[in-house]
Amino acid sequence: MHSCHSIGTAVDLGSTTIAVSAMDLEKKSEILSFSFPNPQRIYGADVITRIRHCMEDEEKENVMRKLVRENLWKELENHLGEDCRFIEKMVISGNTTMLHIMTGRSVSGMATAPFKPENLEYETRLDTQPVDVGGGSYTEIFPPGISAFVGADILSGALALEMGKKDSYDLLVDLGTNGEMFLLSKDRGYATSTACGPVFDHAVAGASYGSESIKAIANCVRRGLIDGNGTIREPFFDTGIEIDKDFVITQTNVRNFQMAKAAIYAGMNCLMRKAAITTENINQVYISGGLGFYMDIRDAVTVKMLPEDFVGKITVSGNTSLEGAKDLLLASNEAKDTILSEYDRIRNRTESFNLADFDQFQDIYLKSLNM
Repeated sequence: MHSCHSIGTAVDLGSTTIAVSAMDLEKKSEILSFSFPNPQRIYGADVITRIRHCMEDEEKENVMRKLVRENLWKELENHLGEDCRFIEKMVISGNTTMLHIMTGRSVSGMATAPFKPENLEYETRLDTQPVDVGGGSYTEIFPPGISAFVGADILSGALALEMGKKDSYDLLVDLGTNGEMFLLSKDRGYATSTACGPVFDHAVAGASYGSESIKAIANCVRRGLIDGNGTIREPFFDTGIEIDKDFVITQTNVRNFQMAKAAIYAGMNCLMRKAAITTENINQVYISGGLGFYMDIRDAVTVKMLPEDFVGKITVSGNTSLEGAKDLLLASNEAKDTILSEYDRIRNRTESFNLADFDQFQDIYLKSLNM
């Protein structure tokens, strides 16, 4: 076991998965990293469902917060052992709902229009380790967010990727339970999100990752087994297409996938229309999130989840939220001030909007269902 007397942890508090990186604060190096399922999933796959649970019963929010805190420290103990007591700082990045629950703030303002969160600002607070860990005090740090549905995870990721340094735009697409999208240049920014549900995590039973499902569906499209409308052709319409033992693509699987991928495709299209640009004006496209890490870009283009014009511009960037949290965790006081200033500069030039309020979204979404 690595022994260190000054440890910091960076946490990406995802709706589905919680990713953690433990860092040696003196050497500024990673000790270990791990991830585990968010235990809040029993209250719904996406943030909308969890907000609804909190609205129905105020105590549910306390239960959800306790679930995450207890499981996080339990996992830290499992991985760090006795060194857990040396944790001094914890940077927690995540979407706005996750951070509201984590900090004990009400999510009621995000339940209905105009979707006003209680807090989107940078925050630090002193907390106490569990008694069995050591009971010492440590500092929790929460990066700022952009809006109710585009959170600190996207802003942290944008900084980690050094987006928005040129006249042309960079696009960050987070492919997870909540599909968040951020278009940024040095002058302007546009942000939105769309609910994908758990489709990209496990679109088809028997597939380990959503990327396996996308590859299988893309191959079926190429072979003509699934037509442009997303209909499975005979003789497989009733039985489904068997890819492997216990891995069968059914018509329901394809329809669910179509709705999720269309939401992403239409969301990107609306972002570009809002900015009055085309794909030619986009310099780099970053695909983040667990799905993006494993996904074959050619498969995403085949099923029309990503525009063909993006080929050659795409970087699969992994967990950018966690990378941004690590940067903030290890920053000196001077570097931290620079990061905080950059957060503000990005937020000040960014317009966040709801797709439901975008006049053309429904038409674009329906056209985006095609495969």
